[in-house]
Amino acid sequence: MKAGGAGIPPVELLVHAGLCPSKGQARKDIEGGGVNINNVREAKADRVVTSADLLFGKHLLLRKGKKNYVVVTAK
Repeated sequence: MKAGGAGIPPVELLVHAGLCPSKGQARKDIEGGGVNINNVREAKADRVVTSADLLFGKHLLLRKGKKNYVVVTAK
């Protein structure tokens, strides 16, 4: 994800980060309430994650379930 770009759907972000094996599974996990972005529950699979969501201007904290965490760094 580039800091100045248009953004990326959370479904693609979860697959790219390796938390979900497919976009379909990522969509199910989001709709089921099992995905957090920056410790905020993500409820909409069609929303776009943009540079405004970045922590410290370059990081995203993704969580799936209780124990699966990934930090994504934007370029």
